[in-house]
Amino acid sequence: MNKLPAREGWTWVKQGFALFRKQPLGLAALFFGYLLVTLALGMVPLVGKLLSYLLVPMFTVAFMQGCADAEQGKRVHPGLLLTGFRSPAFASLIRLGLVYMALAVLAIVASALVDGGVWLQVLLRQVEPDAAETKTRAFAAAILFTAFAQLIGFVLLAFTGPLVHWKRMGAGKAVFYSVVGIVGAFKPFVVFALSWFGISAIIGQVAHLIFGRTAMFQAVLIPVSLIYTIAAFCSFYAIYRSLFGAPESEARIEEIHP
Repeated sequence: MNKLPAREGWTWVKQGFALFRKQPLGLAALFFGYLLVTLALGMVPLVGKLLSYLLVPMFTVAFMQGCADAEQGKRVHPGLLLTGFRSPAFASLIRLGLVYMALAVLAIVASALVDGGVWLQVLLRQVEPDAAETKTRAFAAAILFTAFAQLIGFVLLAFTGPLVHWKRMGAGKAVFYSVVGIVGAFKPFVVFALSWFGISAIIGQVAHLIFGRTAMFQAVLIPVSLIYTIAAFCSFYAIYRSLFGAPESEARIEEIHP
């Protein structure tokens, strides 16, 4: 792993956009393919949501492979969603999925400290979503707590899938190196996160100034938001390369030029 200056965080953002421009349709197809799978699983009460956590490493590997292929000029296609399932490291990816699942469940259970367990009861269908208990600030805070805790956990595990798939690490070793890599690059990550937050805020404000709170505002903001969300996912490939080097299972990969 390489020691990186804080300004590298902005470089990752630029590289994400540059990579997305190489094959926007293919990378968008991968992203929306995963969204469709997640939405389909979400239709299955409770179990479907847990399965979606289990598949996070599979999607990470698929999207990272798509980014690597785009960088090399190869065609990116929805079939890459099966990359993790076809990987020799499939068993380790499933174990990573269980880690994601455990972290997600732990965050939900811990939210009971915020609202006394109402959010957990809603998820377990023991309380109706429109019940009086869900109209409190504590309930809203519990949802935010869960989302934030899961986000932090998932970011720390962001590179576990690629490390298992490309570097053939075991699940435990991949977790260690992913966490250490991100913590060790704390300053660049702060710049990276603030940059994306700033981009999101600026785009939202500009769209609001132009269109106001109209139907056109939503019509413009939603697709633009999806574009920079996909570019943000592409940025994580740039981060992986900065921290761990180019994918070892590939031949020579050219540098990204933003």
